[in-house]
Amino acid sequence: MRTIYQSTDDFGHTLRALKMTPEGYTDPVYMGLVIQDREVLFRTRENSSREFVLQKIKEFVAGNAPSMNAQPA
Repeated sequence: MRTIYQSTDDFGHTLRALKMTPEGYTDPVYMGLVIQDREVLFRTRENSSREFVLQKIKEFVAGNAPSMNAQPA
């Protein structure tokens, strides 16, 4: 398993994509994680592609980002 993408957004989410190739298989499996304060908020595991996993991560963050109205003044 190796990290192929990692970033931190403005809300403190760590966005990470991992690439795994299980023993005996030739096709990789990609795992996407959204982590905040060491808690996994979202996890997806796909046999498709790195881009697909990154899109799923971004969709999760966009759908769960705090709105500007909820921010303290």
